[in-house]
Amino acid sequence: MLVLIGADGKDLDSAVSKRFGHAPFFIVYDSGNNVYKTYDNIDENDDHRNLLEFLEMGVTAFIVGNIGPHAFEKIHSEKVGVYLARKMLAKEAIEQLIAGKLQRLTEPTAKKSIGHNSGNGNHHHHHDDEDDDHNHNAKSCD
Repeated sequence: MLVLIGADGKDLDSAVSKRFGHAPFFIVYDSGNNVYKTYDNIDENDDHRNLLEFLEMGVTAFIVGNIGPHAFEKIHSEKVGVYLARKMLAKEAIEQLIAGKLQRLTEPTAKKSIGHNSGNGNHHHHHDDEDDDHNHNAKSCD
């Protein structure tokens, strides 16, 4: 199973980000091989198109601290679950998911997506390594 976690850092000891769509990093964890890769969140246009790439990779579970309607609409389906994990590390969230202890969401946790359609044009993202398309960091979990 491929699991994507919106995280505040680049490894499994990082906190699950409080705002999924604005998480600085996405960690994709492969439960079959016990390995993960970290990706910079490169969604500069706030359209969450980058999430479709993860679905195409085969991600079937998304772990979020909170999620707005735009991101939720892009990823939620019968075959893809969105799971709530607040105030925990990415590795704890994965353990809870595998144990069946995370709540599967049926609707977004936020009523409005932050930074969407604000109309003022002042919403910007800053990401390190912006020249690197995804900043792939493959790690093996020991």
